[in-house]
Amino acid sequence: MTVPTPPTYAAQLAQRAAELLPDVDLDARLELLGVMDPDEMRASLAWLLSAHPQVFDHCLVRDRQLVERLQDRLDHQYDDDPEPYCSTCGASVGIFVGHGDAWLHYTGEGTVESPVDLYDAGHAPAVAWREAGEE
Repeated sequence: MTVPTPPTYAAQLAQRAAELLPDVDLDARLELLGVMDPDEMRASLAWLLSAHPQVFDHCLVRDRQLVERLQDRLDHQYDDDPEPYCSTCGASVGIFVGHGDAWLHYTGEGTVESPVDLYDAGHAPAVAWREAGEE
């Protein structure tokens, strides 16, 4: 007795598409895209990215200016976020995984060139917030 081979994931998706989206053409797909909310669109694009990364890349690189805008957003995504500091001494403070949930003084930027170094400033941090990059 031979055991039937289960359908592949791609075959399962094709069967589901034929069942749920029979005879869907480009216009109907664009209509579906147009009524997605941001979370549905994000989830769909995340799935596309994980299942077909090259297709996702092709969607991006078809528009050089889009890629440049996205790279610029990545480069500046945290520029406007305020950062915590100690209002007593002016040092940077943060909460670090593996060191509990207390605020701690630190130096460095968390990069290879400038690793984070936790230190005891002799007082508990008085946490305040400032614009990123201010000292």
